[in-house]
Amino acid sequence: MSRDDAGRPGDPMEHLSRREEEAAAELTAELARGLPHAEPDELPPALKARLLSIGETMVRDGARARAQREAADRTARPSDPTARFRTWGGWLAAAAALLLWVLVPRAPRERVDDTTRLRYELLATAGAVSTIAWTATSDSTAIGASGDVVWSDARQRGVMRFVGLRPNDRARYQYQLWIFDETRDKAYPVDGGVFDVPAGASEVLVPIDARVPVGKAVLFAITVEPPGGVVVSTRERIALLAERKS
Repeated sequence: MSRDDAGRPGDPMEHLSRREEEAAAELTAELARGLPHAEPDELPPALKARLLSIGETMVRDGARARAQREAADRTARPSDPTARFRTWGGWLAAAAALLLWVLVPRAPRERVDDTTRLRYELLATAGAVSTIAWTATSDSTAIGASGDVVWSDARQRGVMRFVGLRPNDRARYQYQLWIFDETRDKAYPVDGGVFDVPAGASEVLVPIDARVPVGKAVLFAITVEPPGGVVVSTRERIALLAERKS
C-alpha cells in the first residue's frame, strides 16, 4: 500500500478516532490524580509527574487541538496516519505503562512501623536507655520464650520484644505489663498496658503504655489476665520477668 493509499478514508488507521485519543488522556490523568491516595512507592515520582503533566495538558488543550485538526482537514489532504500514530502512540504506551503499574500485583516492600522506629530510636540513645532480657517462668505461655525490654526513664517510653511467647485467645485471656517503680510501693506496680500475641508471629514488638509516670523502673513483669486486664493483679500467673540491674 502506497503512502497516498494510506491517507484514504477507508484506511484502518482512521478507526483510531480522536475521541479514543482524548479518552486515553482523560483516563490516565484521572489515574495519576488518584495516586496520591495510594501507597507512596506505587509509582516512580518522575514517571508519575510526566504522565500527570502530559495528561492534564492534553485534556486542557483538547478543544483547541480538535479545532486545529478539523480546520486542517477542510483545507488540506490528511497527514500521514502512521506519523499521527507515532505522535500519540507513545502517549498510549505511557498510559498502558501506568495501568500496568497500578493493576499488576507486586510484592509489598518491608516497612518500618512506629513501634519498630521507636525501638531503633531508643537503642540509639546510648547511656540513657536500659535493655533488659526477659526471663521465662514455668507458666505454660512462656515455655521457650525470650526477648527483651528497651526502656527510657527520661522519655517515659519503651518497647517490649517477644520471641516464642504463646499466642493468646483474647476471648479467654490477655497479657498485661506491670512496671515496678523504685520510687513507689512495690505492692502497686504501674500498669503498662494490655496486649495480644498474634498466631504465626515469629517476633512481636509492643510499645509500653505506662498509665502514670515512672520514677525509676527496676522490674518488668508480664502476667496472664482476663480479657481487658485488671486494675490490681493477683500475680497468680507470671509469664516473664525482666529485672533491671543497678
